[in-house]
Amino acid sequence: MGVGLIILCLPCLVTFVSAFQKIDVSKTLDRECYGTSVGFGFSGGPEFHYDALRRRYKDCTYVLGNLEITNLDSENITYDLSFLSSIEVVTGYVLLGLLDTETIPLLNLKLIRADNTYSIMGKKYGLLVALTASPEQSDPAVGLQELQLPSLREISHGRVIFIQNPLLKYVDTIEWDTIVLEKDNPVEFFAYSYFEGGSNCSEACKVDGVSRCWGHADNMCQKVYTKKCHATCPGRCYNDDILGCCHPECANGCWGPSENDCEMCKYFRHGIRCVSTCPERTYAVGRYCEPY
Repeated sequence: MGVGLIILCLPCLVTFVSAFQKIDVSKTLDRECYGTSVGFGFSGGPEFHYDALRRRYKDCTYVLGNLEITNLDSENITYDLSFLSSIEVVTGYVLLGLLDTETIPLLNLKLIRADNTYSIMGKKYGLLVALTASPEQSDPAVGLQELQLPSLREISHGRVIFIQNPLLKYVDTIEWDTIVLEKDNPVEFFAYSYFEGGSNCSEACKVDGVSRCWGHADNMCQKVYTKKCHATCPGRCYNDDILGCCHPECANGCWGPSENDCEMCKYFRHGIRCVSTCPERTYAVGRYCEPY
């Protein structure tokens, strides 16, 4: 009798497991941290400032606000910015400036939403890289050389600007219009924006005879996923016709027209749907809506 009951309930068990597998119970909730809005300012001495950045962003995956990494230019400190490598989403802008570090290892940053943009002379920017080395400095080897963003797929608002980064390589190889949703002049290069001696990407980054990369290593290739979209699409698309636009709740791409078909949610994921706000009886934890 007991065996018969087990056999009878096997379809129920299969149905339960199947439904269970469709729900992403294995997801890891984001570790949130708060960004800053001080621009190029900072408080305390150089060591205090560096330690404050490290404590703020260590193990953080989801930055609420702006990511401002600036004023790391003390000759008496050996900077290790590996604590930035866990960050996956920034809801505000990203500002990088006044740096004597060779690399910015934002290796897992996928989305700069730029709900807040940085304004310069009436223009709005989602990513700014500025003043990372001086053209007249005594040591020509000190300054930012690689902007390591191999996972970056989208900057939702604002443009990109580079100002006075004479040692910075590879950014001139990037296909910025596949990342920046702003269609009108998505990237601006000003004086000494990047190293003009040429950037040699790894052979592993060559696709159809063209190399695009964020650094010299094999894992620094830019992977261009974006399809050519119809002019009416406000963001990404899964097909090039007028009906092939991604839903506005999607970020980074999609495989269909609905808010269930997003590669990544622009704001929050509630079950299988992407939503702009978490519904009643749920609360936001980074990118996810969790029940009370």
